[in-house]
Amino acid sequence: MTSAQLRPIPGVALDEVPTHRNPTGTAAAPATPWVWVLDGRTSARAATVHAEECALATDRPVPVKTAAALDALARPGTLACTGCDAAETLLPILAHGQEDGHAPAD
Repeated sequence: MTSAQLRPIPGVALDEVPTHRNPTGTAAAPATPWVWVLDGRTSARAATVHAEECALATDRPVPVKTAAALDALARPGTLACTGCDAAETLLPILAHGQEDGHAPAD
């Protein structure tokens, strides 16, 4: 975290929180974004979202970012591969809040 990212928390004293600088003086490397692949779009079978390195992605896989992978999974018939991280990672994101239902109107 950089000093530009820090913000005070109203009502919380942070005077005793230990601080230290990065010993190397360099910023941390940026996180590597997840890359997914979508295959099966041109065949008779349903499209499937796989993790980028999944060996099960065989039908001319197309690299997509996470938002595009989630959009694809929201379409009927698109599947998430269970042989890689796709189903375990993406399906909970897609389902987040779906089981909560709507609050009744007042």
